[in-house]
Amino acid sequence: MPQPNPASRAITRIILILCALCAVGACAANAPNEDIDLLPKYGPLPKDAAQRATEEQFIAKTDAKFHGDRKRAASDLAKEGWHLLAQDDVAAAMRLFNQAWLLDNENGSALWGMAALRSHAGKSAEAMILFNEAAPLVGNDIDFMTDQAKAIGFAGLQQKDKSLINNALIRFAYTYKLAPRHTRNLENWAKLLYLLGQYREAWGKINLAMATPGKDELDPAFISKLRGKMPRP
Repeated sequence: MPQPNPASRAITRIILILCALCAVGACAANAPNEDIDLLPKYGPLPKDAAQRATEEQFIAKTDAKFHGDRKRAASDLAKEGWHLLAQDDVAAAMRLFNQAWLLDNENGSALWGMAALRSHAGKSAEAMILFNEAAPLVGNDIDFMTDQAKAIGFAGLQQKDKSLINNALIRFAYTYKLAPRHTRNLENWAKLLYLLGQYREAWGKINLAMATPGKDELDPAFISKLRGKMPRP
């Protein structure tokens, strides 16, 4: 499984990077010269002969290194993907998540990584599918639960879908009951409330987060923006 805390911090930092990539077309699903390694599950189009040959070589090399244990190989690759994501190396992380998935289609960590990247790239429909696919494989991981809730909330905002927004708010509240001192859940909850214009409620979650052991991980830029809308109660 990934090491979620640094990865979650990294995901927040890479939003602008991802948006910039999308602006120049790096995230366009059907770009003719696009590197399929940067698309979840290598994208929707069939691979050509050269791509299939490269894939076969990779699998053969990996099988030799890990003595045919593809699940272990996939787990190692996904962990390295999260490590690179924590360093803001978005492209390399997606490549490794794809390789992990290629070796083991049921590697929840790899699917989670892809989902998080697509969510913050504004590809909410893709992200929702990937999160739903990863959920039964990841299990009751609190970091996953808050990442998924955040993605659902942002998808609701993007699609102007109140049911998705309410779904996200319910998920944040449920996760809070399970882990009331989970800093990232409280912060993500506050961010959704902020985007909904509910500044007092957002401050309520931030105040709770400031009393948690992970308070130093809070995003100061977000707190500054919130303070700009409303002084801390």
